[in-house]
Amino acid sequence: MSFAFDLYVDRSSWLHRLDPRTKLAFVVLSSILLLNYSHLLVSAAFLLGIHGILWSGKVPASRVRWAWQRMWPITFLILFLWPIFYPQGNEVLLQVWRVRITTQSLLQGLSTALRVDALAFAFLVLLFSTDQARLVRGLVKLGLPYEWGLTLAIALRYLPTLYGIYTTVSEAQQARGWVIGKGGFIQRIKSYLPILVAVIVTALRLADNLSMALAARGFQSGTRRTYLRELKLGLADKICLPLFAVSLIVFLIVRFRHSLGVP
Repeated sequence: MSFAFDLYVDRSSWLHRLDPRTKLAFVVLSSILLLNYSHLLVSAAFLLGIHGILWSGKVPASRVRWAWQRMWPITFLILFLWPIFYPQGNEVLLQVWRVRITTQSLLQGLSTALRVDALAFAFLVLLFSTDQARLVRGLVKLGLPYEWGLTLAIALRYLPTLYGIYTTVSEAQQARGWVIGKGGFIQRIKSYLPILVAVIVTALRLADNLSMALAARGFQSGTRRTYLRELKLGLADKICLPLFAVSLIVFLIVRFRHSLGVP
């Protein structure tokens, strides 16, 4: 499956052996804490801790670099735009016309950028260490209807297939002399129409074949499904889940009762 659609890294580590429901709980916990804490040191510590989890889970450094390459533009935009649009504090470092850059706005922009990065990497902990089949089964175990889970699994499975069809059709059209993406805005849109028509027709054929395959295998909505390997919480999961719950309660009490972790 294409790396652009499946971020899973096949490794043998404690992180990969965790139940997907435990990793979903970690993502929820991280999201709640990062959205409530806005202190620079808290955001930096959380981001560093997540990188430690990825390192201990044997996620290759190349995948982490790939993620940072996608996050750098967003990080730079936050660092650049936050001091301009949110000029907080009185310690002015630079003022040009109505644009006023302060020390507090720079620090708050850096904190916000780190929070966004930490939130993205919290989700990547789940995606780097959980294959799509286990992820969908975990969602079904949490109450997602099986039919919806099957639809999600099929969609994830056929995304790279449709992308491959689009690439093949566009390359075939260009080999025949068809010019794509040149000229004015309307002309560029029209240049993609033959490719989109071919992709849509192929997708409809795939959907028809898939529906017949499901019918031939006796798939019926509302029936109870069985699995070759059932998801079960292991010892590590039974340790992590109560630890997550206690951590969430403690951090929220510290945040709202004692006002710690704010700028």
